Amino acid sequence: MNLEILLKNIEYEILLGSDKLNISSVEYDSRKISNGSLFVAIKGYDTDGHIYIKKAIEAGASAIVLEDDSYVLGIENITIIKVRNSRKILGEISSNFFGNPGEKINIIGVTGTNGKTSITYFLKNIFKKAGYKVGIIGTIENQINDKVYESSVTTPESRDVQELLFNMVEKGCEYCVMETSSHALFLDRVAAVPFKAAIFTNLTQDHLDFHKDLTDYLNAKKILFTYIKADGNTILNADDTATDEITKIAGGKISTYSIHNNGDYKAKDIKMDIYGTSFTLMYNNQEIFIQLKMIGEFSIYNSLAAIAVAHELGISFEKIAEGLKKVSVNGRFQLIESKNEFAVVVDYAHTPDGLLNVLKTAKKITLGKVICVFGCGGDRDTKKRPIMGKVAGELSDFCIITSDNPRTEDPEKIIDMVEIGVKEAEATYTKITNRKDAIKYAIKIAKKGDIIIIAGKGHEDYQIIGKTKYPFSDYDIAKNILDGR
Repeated sequence: MNLEILLKNIEYEILLGSDKLNISSVEYDSRKISNGSLFVAIKGYDTDGHIYIKKAIEAGASAIVLEDDSYVLGIENITIIKVRNSRKILGEISSNFFGNPGEKINIIGVTGTNGKTSITYFLKNIFKKAGYKVGIIGTIENQINDKVYESSVTTPESRDVQELLFNMVEKGCEYCVMETSSHALFLDRVAAVPFKAAIFTNLTQDHLDFHKDLTDYLNAKKILFTYIKADGNTILNADDTATDEITKIAGGKISTYSIHNNGDYKAKDIKMDIYGTSFTLMYNNQEIFIQLKMIGEFSIYNSLAAIAVAHELGISFEKIAEGLKKVSVNGRFQLIESKNEFAVVVDYAHTPDGLLNVLKTAKKITLGKVICVFGCGGDRDTKKRPIMGKVAGELSDFCIITSDNPRTEDPEKIIDMVEIGVKEAEATYTKITNRKDAIKYAIKIAKKGDIIIIAGKGHEDYQIIGKTKYPFSDYDIAKNILDGR
């Protein structure tokens, strides 16, 4: 494609060469450069793409887009384009390269501290029941129809988002449901994505290793609601205090959902047990019975968000109810089937609020004790560690503090920080650094009617120690122990 076309509607300065040349691919990773590629040098948090410009040229790049021209002094015989913000421009260039796929598919963005993944799966199933082809971009995996692709981050880099959208359009997808993390919003990864609808779930403490405070975290989330099409929809949680701030800047038609406050879509008559949840949906004096395979008040919130956006986009309540009935998500209050007289559940809860919700649910549905196995990740928000310890101490009958993904931190030091909160709650607990041993101990002490919550890693099939990923699945390990293997 012609470089001039790729730069359409973008302010730029030609430092060297010409914008009248053909480009074979758009890349921000110098390792993926081939003959005729355009290399967009972006400043990241781990590294600066500008330092790889010479490697990109050696690999065959025919043009460079950058914002810092000090890296190309003395370079000749190549086109060099300077822009104000190469990170943001990457999305716009990539959208142009892939034929602006966002204009050819209905894109729904989901943001908030908790619930994003579950909502995307609820929505995928609803749209499928209604006869549509659907793609997912998210934490567990990316999907195009029923084909699964590996996901390494919640929201990919902007160039990769555009390629995924292009492939979805090529495969006939009419909808894309996308998790949009605060990191991605702050780093302009979806700046070139036109959203048909956007959902806000909730705001609680997380990622304060990246954002300076909760206000900064919320401001990043708010960005999504400025990308909504004029005829689009904003769906907000009326029970969350941050909703008022988002309402001030949100585009499109605003609808709300709730359990406790007044919302356009409201749940009442809630019933739940270890096998599922049911409630009555109230909407404009209508009452619709909803059944979920998933458990907990948080699952009701997630389903309400999905219901609201699907209905606003024209899906009937009948199709919505059918689509919700059998949805399950790996690592989201996932019950491990066994012949034991106690329950074992794996959940991704890795924030104070997430752990609070999971343990509250566990207390509601069990007659016995709640045993919680959990830890906190290394190289991440350290402030939440004692908070999560206190939550676990207050809401479980016995805590086993263990290692999560320690990364480059000493796992025992992380555990000591968590222990501060557990002690404050005056809880009964023990510390077992080896996560497999911790799970084994929980299963060993569980009695009839108890429930074990293994929290923090959910769907993850690895444990990061140092900078290495080792195979590790909470579900598989617990299942093998329960089965006596």
